[in-house]
Amino acid sequence: MFELETLLAFGIGASLVALAPVAAAVLGKENGLAVAVGSTGKTLTKGSLKVGLFVADQTASAAKAVASGLAEVGETFGDILAEAKTELGQAKGGK
Repeated sequence: MFELETLLAFGIGASLVALAPVAAAVLGKENGLAVAVGSTGKTLTKGSLKVGLFVADQTASAAKAVASGLAEVGETFGDILAEAKTELGQAKGGK
């Protein structure tokens, strides 16, 4: 639901930004409604982009942490496998 709200805010904001020149042309550049449409659109779009950038940054950080954890698990597994092979070789050599 968080993502849907962000996408809706972005879509509405971008639409208002796109409509601002039309509103200014129809109502006049100094008209309060035309200025409000452009300002509100810019604010919504910028806020949505900030949320998107934050989420992307957090996702990237989480992905790096998972990758690091998996690398550590792989290294540990490799160490255990090497020990098992060594012990198996010693057991065969001892018989």
